This record gives sequence, structure tokens and C-alpha cells, in this order.
Amino acid sequence: MSEPTAPHVPALSATHRQTLRHHLMSEIGRPLRRPRRILVLAPAAGVLTAVVAAGVITQPWASDSAPVIVAVAPGEQAGATLLLNRMADAAVDKPGPTSGDGEYVYIRSRGAYAEVGDGPARLQPVRERELWIPRNEPGEGLLREPRFDVPLAEVVPRQSRLDEVTPNAALVDLPPDPDALLAKLYREREQRGRGNSRDGAAFTAIGDVLRESLVPPATSAALYRAAAKIPGVEVVRGVTDAAGRRGIAVGHTELDKRDEWIFDERTFEYLGERSYLVADTADGPAGTVLGTTAVLQRAVVSTLGERPQR
Repeated sequence: MSEPTAPHVPALSATHRQTLRHHLMSEIGRPLRRPRRILVLAPAAGVLTAVVAAGVITQPWASDSAPVIVAVAPGEQAGATLLLNRMADAAVDKPGPTSGDGEYVYIRSRGAYAEVGDGPARLQPVRERELWIPRNEPGEGLLREPRFDVPLAEVVPRQSRLDEVTPNAALVDLPPDPDALLAKLYREREQRGRGNSRDGAAFTAIGDVLRESLVPPATSAALYRAAAKIPGVEVVRGVTDAAGRRGIAVGHTELDKRDEWIFDERTFEYLGERSYLVADTADGPAGTVLGTTAVLQRAVVSTLGERPQR
């Protein structure tokens, strides 16, 4: 039997490319509403079923998906600021890639996200994906998942200004001062005028940067220090990512859902994310997992589609 081929992906306009980029890098980690049968790419994530204006990329639902429940551990708000500032201090001392290392950022990850609506949320199978994005200049990118090779042409159009901090090159230009950085994120939330509260939106935006980007050490430190200033941020211990690695989490609860960034407790290396309900809702009981991810590898490579040594 011949291998199935990926569906044809039509050429996209600059606006549609920007929409795709937004789905890939900014909408990640949000639960999926079953009646619409639309999956967004959840960060570092697994399943690609995206609907983007001119083209549709589909993947069937898993027939054996089921709710996954975790214990809802109490968060420690008192220790969050201390932990994040310790992480910032450690980040400054870590080496970053040199300017001549390559032209593309490569990120390999795995994840699973829940289908929600019309009953309890059901977690889909864990899947692996690879992402290549331009490192410094606008240009082509590539998303590779099982059965799919999706070209991301001009992920940052030269004449378009994104309102989300998603392209890797843009990370270098983030304010190094945590107060200025947090103010920028709050300002962007006010300009959108929709979505989470400004604190929840800021937490999500920082997570977007941490998830699928290669962040310079100084920028990582600024992100952690900015996160330490977000009201309601808390520490959750004994958390496991989508690769089964245990770590310590920094979380934020918005309405009935807690989002967590998971780190190695000793090195403070970013491991992945987890999202779950903290109260009983129509989508399931408290502890229902809505998303889980793990970043497996980050590197700089010379050519689009090139894989670094594992």
C-alpha cells in the first residue's frame, strides 16, 4: 500500500499567511470546540486540523479519545515571584546561539489537545511535530507533522505588522525592562479589546514566546521577571509534561481553567505546558486536561527542512 500524501495546500495571500501564522503561534493551547470540528495548533503541539481562509487541512478525530483527569493541586502564589526571579538570574548565565549558527530556528515538540463541546472534553492522541521559522529575516517557514508538510511562506510579511509577539526575529526587539515589557503586553490586550483579562492575556503572550521560539538569554530573563509581576501567578509542584518529564510549574488561573508552564526544577529549562479545568464545568470535572505539550529539541539550522542531530 502506498503512503498517503499530504493534501494540496493552495497558495495564500499575505493576509491569509498572517492568519495561518497567528493560528500556528498565538492560538496554541486553546481547547477545541467539537461542534465546529476545528482544531487550532496548540503550542508545541500535536494535531494539525487548521482552517485558514483559502485552504482546509483536515485530520480525522481519534476514535478512542477519552477524558484525562489530573489532580488539581493548590498553587503557591507566595513563592511564584521568588521562583521566576531565580529563573531570570539563571537565564542570564546561559549561552545563546552565535550570529553565524544558521538562518532557521528548528523546534521539535509533541502535544495533545482536547476536543470540547457537546459533553466532556476528550484529549486527542499525543503527536509530534517539527517547526522551522526564519531566524532573523522574513521568509519561508515549514511545519512538519505526521502525513503533513505545510509550507509557511513569508510567515512575517514585510509590510504587515503583527499584534502578537510571534516571529523569532521580533523577540530580540522586546523591551529588556520587565515593567516596559509587561506594559507592552497589557497595551496589546487593550488594543485587541477581546479575549482573556489583561493579566491572563499577558501570561498567555509570554507563554507563546517561550513555547516555540529560540529566546535570547536576556529576553528570557525579562520575560520571567515580567511574569513575576502578573497578579495571580502561582507555583504548582509535581507536574508532568507530554513527554512524561516531571518538573515545577508556573501557572495562572483564568475563570475555570489553569494554564501552566513546566520547567526542570533543577536547571529551570523550559519543558512544556499543561492546561486543565480547576472547577466542574460543562466540559468536564475539575482536573480535566485540555492540553499538554513538551518541547523536545531547539536548534539553529542552515536550511529549511534541515534536522539537527538528536
